[in-house]
Amino acid sequence: MKNLHQKHNLYRENIELFCQQDPHLYALAQLKYQYHFGWWQALPIDIPGIYILTGGRQVGKTTSCKLLIKHCLEKQYFPADNIFYLPCDEIFDAKHLGEILRLILDEWSNQRFLFIIDEITYVKDWDRVIKALADEGYFQKGLCLLTGSDTLILKEAAMRFPGRRGIAAQTDFHLYPLSFAEYAHLIDPSIEPRANNLTELFNHYLQCGGYLRAINDMAEYGNVSAATFLTYEQWIRGDFLKQGKSEDTLLALLRALLQIGVSQISFSALNQKMGLVTKETCIDYCRLLERMDILFNLQAFDQNNKQGFPRKARKFHFFDPFIYRICLNWLQREGQLNLEIQESTIVEACVASYCYRNFKSFYFKGEGEVDVIYLNQNKVYAIEVKWAEQLRATDLKTLKQFNNSFILTKKNYHGTMENIKTLPVYEFLIS
Repeated sequence: MKNLHQKHNLYRENIELFCQQDPHLYALAQLKYQYHFGWWQALPIDIPGIYILTGGRQVGKTTSCKLLIKHCLEKQYFPADNIFYLPCDEIFDAKHLGEILRLILDEWSNQRFLFIIDEITYVKDWDRVIKALADEGYFQKGLCLLTGSDTLILKEAAMRFPGRRGIAAQTDFHLYPLSFAEYAHLIDPSIEPRANNLTELFNHYLQCGGYLRAINDMAEYGNVSAATFLTYEQWIRGDFLKQGKSEDTLLALLRALLQIGVSQISFSALNQKMGLVTKETCIDYCRLLERMDILFNLQAFDQNNKQGFPRKARKFHFFDPFIYRICLNWLQREGQLNLEIQESTIVEACVASYCYRNFKSFYFKGEGEVDVIYLNQNKVYAIEVKWAEQLRATDLKTLKQFNNSFILTKKNYHGTMENIKTLPVYEFLIS
């Protein structure tokens, strides 16, 4: 076991060697802008159990796990020999996984440990192995951290071993691409909500989104490189093919979503735009995109019950500006779409994504439409995004139905319109 995956566990020889030569920490160190996700600060190091970390591919899960190892060694929470990082990309099946895990766990006996099993959903029936090991008492003394890019599969499988995950208050963690606020503070740690450079930063964010590789491309070249676009495109294509899905059907769905923009649409209508697939297939592909943090949707808001209408049309948004551009670039290169970038669509998606991450969020459709509705401490807030040079009072009729409402503008304009508060989009996103 000592030489198993040695290049990922160099801290067993020397922590300085680990920091300098670990492939993920080395790659991070080469970047001008480095972001350290702090999710593990809420990880109860002293409480044994099975923990789960999810998030889309290329978002930084593996690197953050290596930083967790570095943190635990520096704080001397565990001896180096009681920490192990296991990637699952070369593990063939559940039997192979079980053999490796037992080999490692048997070395620790009754000692405290940190065991990180990365991208475990690569292995079919992995949950049976983890459940069996839990039943045999292997996780009573240490922390077992499972990571994966398919949020739904990981959490649904974890529900099949209740009572075996430990007593910690929080056992599930999730990483998103950087929000605009996180991006702005990464580029300029002293940034203020009304700083002069916010407009420029927001325009850059609309190109690179919250992915570190794209962010650093922007810093070095002034745009995102073709190689970076291809890397992320291959991630999307690869994860769909691993699930036995059709690339042609995926492209048909992405084409329909890009053509729709921010208009609301039902699954039935979306299915008709795709053509030649069933409604069930359309829903299945949408759900997989959502589990990969590529797509999300907002339901129509029911004012009476303060909840969504599941059967009504939905608004679909790409989760991140860079993801939108990847999909558009992919389809244009395949010759399947002739569409200019819709900046207003990306901006509305940024606002909707921010609200979706932090609150229960919807859209509203009455005589007119409200872009985003969100609930905060049971209060209803309404947002209209106006990415245009001029505002018209006639656009705000429906928004007036809500007491707590905002107009988010393209221009650096603070004030009111028809008694509704107005402020720049980027200022709302960084507040």
